[in-house]
Amino acid sequence: MRSERSRQGDLFEEPRINPPLPIALRTPLALMLQALLTEAATLRMSVAVEDQTGGEDGNDQDHA
Repeated sequence: MRSERSRQGDLFEEPRINPPLPIALRTPLALMLQALLTEAATLRMSVAVEDQTGGEDGNDQDHA
């Protein structure tokens, strides 16, 4: 038996609108999301700087 969550909706059905999260969940989740996005942006910037400064280009074809 398939659960409601894994059921594929029909194109002609009205989409289900989930109720907003309670503040007790929304606040910590927003803080975690902000931390993750900040970390991802920092990592992306460090990779971009490494590429510009001649860091490893990722081509390991010549190595044995």
